[in-house]
Amino acid sequence: MKLAWLTDVHLNFVGRSAVEELCNAIRLSGVDAVMITGDLASSKHLYQYLDYLADGLKMPIYFILGNHDYYGSSIHQVNFEVGGGVKARENLFWLSRSGVVELTPDICLIGHEGLADGRLGNPNDSDVMLNDYYQIEELRQPSKELRLEVQHKLGDEAAAYLKEQLREAVGVRQYKSVIVALHVPPFAEACWHEGNLSDANFLPHFGCKATGEVLREYAQNFPAVDFVVYCGHTHSPGYAEILPNLKVHTAGAEYGQPRIERILCFD
Repeated sequence: MKLAWLTDVHLNFVGRSAVEELCNAIRLSGVDAVMITGDLASSKHLYQYLDYLADGLKMPIYFILGNHDYYGSSIHQVNFEVGGGVKARENLFWLSRSGVVELTPDICLIGHEGLADGRLGNPNDSDVMLNDYYQIEELRQPSKELRLEVQHKLGDEAAAYLKEQLREAVGVRQYKSVIVALHVPPFAEACWHEGNLSDANFLPHFGCKATGEVLREYAQNFPAVDFVVYCGHTHSPGYAEILPNLKVHTAGAEYGQPRIERILCFD
């Protein structure tokens, strides 16, 4: 089983020829499926590109959304549109709705957006203002306190869904390895930026503590199971070993240069 990992490709920033070059690279790579960990395009173009990839690749596409996928709209509206759209496509699998996906008899894939929940670092004193807080309706709040309430709720919802996926994957179906697709890194140790870890000022905006707590809990309770997380968001590559059986790969990405981040091989 070979899986092409894509993340933060931002296809609305490039022309159709660059998108087709990406599709050709995927087809020539000999992979069996694609995993996208968010930021495919802005909301206006999101489903257009999902549809294009589904038509052009003719293979399973497992995906989650990223913060940029909600730009120009709301989380509620985009989720509604994507949820309806994937029903018409047999090879599109939105991991935030599809549950546990078996890759091999011993390995499964789960995932969720897990947007930044404002709990890492020093959120109360942080002066960082991302475009998210202007471009995504739910995050466009009159005060930081109200915005953080929304972020906490989103983080808790992501953690609850991830916990249910993990319960089924290791508690019920007893997979030996769990691949976890997230957009936002779930630990401060995985929030890389330009070769360094994000500081307390930026961490609230670049990590999701709630999803990290769930992953740590399951890794501790199931030490014989390997948990491997793949995420994007920070546009900077990095690796973190949180526990001997819990590892996080964060991807680098460049605007205007969509590419395969890595080909993952599973026996």
